[in-house]
Amino acid sequence: MINDTPPAIGDTPPADAAPYVILVEEVIPFGADDHHWQLMDAVPVDGDRAAAEDRARTLALEHVPMDVHVRHGATPARNVYRTPDGSWLLEVTVPTALAPALARITVAEHVHAQEYVPPPEPSSTRKGRLFRRG
Repeated sequence: MINDTPPAIGDTPPADAAPYVILVEEVIPFGADDHHWQLMDAVPVDGDRAAAEDRARTLALEHVPMDVHVRHGATPARNVYRTPDGSWLLEVTVPTALAPALARITVAEHVHAQEYVPPPEPSSTRKGRLFRRG
């Protein structure tokens, strides 16, 4: 459901709006010294917020971040933290990794989406005159 106007403070979401489970992972490009966080998935959950919280908890206990390469049959080491805002922070490691992989899982409400709007076409009065002489 696309909602063009953000809800006012205190507004309740529409009855048919599904909560989302949001997965964000820390991404460290190979050979780079920098890193960034990237939205990996945003999944609507059938049911209420409690169902989304259950799905987020399951994901926190089972998800293996993209940068973790686990040998078949192995289980990576995992630390899972529940933060005061209700989100989950994962730290997943394997012996061959240079650093632990981090991920964050949050339950969220989708409140706005904007379709791409292309810019207006340029004025045709000067079109094609850049390289003309005389």
